[in-house]
Amino acid sequence: MKNNLRLKSLIAFSLLIFMMPFLQTCSDKAIRKHLCIQADEVNSEFETKISKIGEIEKNKAIVQSKKSKEECQSCLDKTKKENTFNLYQLGFVHYDEFESRYLTDKTFYIFLNFTIIILLTFSMLILSFKRKFKRIIIISLISLILLIIATISLCLIGVIENLNQIKYGYYFFIVNSILIIIQCRLEKTDYKKY
Repeated sequence: MKNNLRLKSLIAFSLLIFMMPFLQTCSDKAIRKHLCIQADEVNSEFETKISKIGEIEKNKAIVQSKKSKEECQSCLDKTKKENTFNLYQLGFVHYDEFESRYLTDKTFYIFLNFTIIILLTFSMLILSFKRKFKRIIIISLISLILLIIATISLCLIGVIENLNQIKYGYYFFIVNSILIIIQCRLEKTDYKKY
C-alpha cells in the first residue's frame, strides 16, 4: 500500500513537471543575431551623433550607450523567456486554431508526440489505481521513446541548435520516468507476494 502511494505520487509529480520549462524553441544565437541587427542600427545612429557633438555631450552619450546595452541584455532575457515553453504549451500549441494545412507541417507531428506523452501520463495515473503495473511500465517506456524521438527530430530540423535549449523540466521528466519504472517493478514483485 505504501509503495502504491509512492507510485501514484511519482506519476502525479510528472504532471507537475510538465509545468516546468521544457524547451527553448529559439536558440540564444538566433535571438542575439536578431537583437544585434537592431542594436547595430542604434549604434550607427549613435556614432553619427557623437561625431557632431561636444565633449560633455559625448560623456552623456556614453552613459546612454551603457544604458542601452543593459536594456539590450534585459530584452535578450525577456525574449528567452518568451521562447521557453513547458510541456503543456508544447503539446497543445497547434490546437488553438487548428487548420488542415497544419497536417502538412513537419513540426505538427513532432509536437503531437508531446500531446501523446501528456495523455499517456494521465492514463498511467488511472492505471496506478487499478494496479496495472506492467502496463504502466510499458506506457512509461513509450513516453520516454516519444520524448527522445521528438527531441532528435527537433534537432534534425534545426529547432534545437544547442543543448542549452533543453531546460530542466526535460531532465526531471526523464529521471521521474525511470523512477516510475523502478517503482512499478518493486510494486509488481510485492503485489505478487500477496
